[in-house]
Amino acid sequence: MATPTMQQGNRTNETQSTSRGPYIAAAGFFLLLVAIGAIALIPKLRHRDELKVAAEGTSGPPLVLATRLKSAPPGGKLEIPASVQAFDQTPVFARTSGYLKARYVDIGDHVHKGQLLATIEDPQTDQSLAQAKATLVQLQAALVLAQANARLSGIQNQRWQSLVKDGVVAQQDADTKLAQAGVDEANVAAAKANIAAGEANVRSLTEQTGFERVLAPFDGVILSRSVDVGSLISSGSQNSVTQMFTIGEADKVRVFASVPQSDSAGVLAGETARVTFRELPGHVYTGTLTRTSQSIDPGTRTLLLEIDLKNDGRILPGMYATVEADIPPGGPAPVMLPQNALVVRMAGPQAVVLDANNVAHFRSLVLGRDVGSGTEVLGGVKAGDIVVLSPDDSVTEGVQVKPNIQQ
Repeated sequence: MATPTMQQGNRTNETQSTSRGPYIAAAGFFLLLVAIGAIALIPKLRHRDELKVAAEGTSGPPLVLATRLKSAPPGGKLEIPASVQAFDQTPVFARTSGYLKARYVDIGDHVHKGQLLATIEDPQTDQSLAQAKATLVQLQAALVLAQANARLSGIQNQRWQSLVKDGVVAQQDADTKLAQAGVDEANVAAAKANIAAGEANVRSLTEQTGFERVLAPFDGVILSRSVDVGSLISSGSQNSVTQMFTIGEADKVRVFASVPQSDSAGVLAGETARVTFRELPGHVYTGTLTRTSQSIDPGTRTLLLEIDLKNDGRILPGMYATVEADIPPGGPAPVMLPQNALVVRMAGPQAVVLDANNVAHFRSLVLGRDVGSGTEVLGGVKAGDIVVLSPDDSVTEGVQVKPNIQQ
C-alpha cells in the first residue's frame, strides 16, 4: 500500500509533465515549419544559380545606341529677333524762347516738310528786331552826314592845295585841310561798316523771329507731343529744355538686329532678308541688308545690321520683328551632332566616339551654332564617325560596347 508521501510525489510529476506539454508541441511545430521552408527554398536557390550561370555565359559588351555623324548642309539660315525704327526720326526743339501761341498738329498726324506745327509768342525778340531796324536807320543817316562832310572836306582840300602853290596860304594850313579830308573819308568808311553790322543784326533778329514758326523738317508722322497752348518754351536741346514734338518718317522704316558673333562671318551687306511680324501673320516683307556696323560690340559680342523696308502702312515704329536670312557657305561644312550625343563635363563639351573595334573614346569638341535639332561641331569629330547616344555610366573610356546604329 502506497504511503501518503509517495502519492504526493506522483501528483507532482504528473503536474510537471502536464505543464511542459504545450512547449514541446510548439517546438515541434516550429521545427516542422523550418523543414517545410528548407524543402521549398532549396529548388529556388538552385534555379537562381542556374540563371546566374546562364547569364554569365551569355553576357558580353554592353548594348548602346549609336549614330553615324553627317555633315551639315552648306550655308544655313539665320533667324534672329529685331526691332523697327522710323527711317528718319528726330525730336523737335524750339530755337526761340517764349509762350506757345498756337499748336496745329497732334500725335498721329501726317505732316509734310515745311508744314507749320506751332507758333511761339516771343515779344522780346520782336522788340529787339524793331530796335535794330531803328538803329539801322540812324546808321544810314549818319552815313549820309559823313559822306556830305567828306565831300566838303575834299573840295576845301583841293582849294587850299591850289592856294599854297600860289603862296597865298601857309603850307601848315594846307596840310590841316588835307588831314581833315582824310578823316572825313575814314568816317564814311566807318559809317558804312556800322550799317553792315546793323544790317547783319537785323537779319539775325529776323531769322530769330522766324523761329517763332515751328516747321516740320521732313514728311512724316507726329510720334509724340509734349507741349500745349500757353506752355513756356525755352530754346535749345539740353536735358532741362522741353521737347516739343517727335517726328518719324513713316513711308520707310529701318529694321535693326544683332547677329551673334558665331554667325557674323556669313552676314554681308546686299544680301536679301525676310522680315516677319507676329501681329501680321502671313505677311513676309523682303528687304536688303543695307549695312552692318563692321565691328563686334564688346558688350554683347554681336554684329549690328540694318534692313530698310518700304512701309505699306501696317508696320509701326517700335514693333518687334523676326529677321530671316540665308547664310552663304564659307569654309568646310560643320558636322551635326545630335543633342543627346553631347556630353558636358569638367573638361568641356565631349562626345563618345567608337573606333573600328567598338571601343569608346571621349573626344573634346569645338562647338558652333545650336540649331535646335542638333549642334554644329567645328572640331573634334568628323563626318562618318560613330558616336554613342545618351551614354550612361557603363560607357567609360576604353570600354568595348555593342552599338545599335540608329539612322
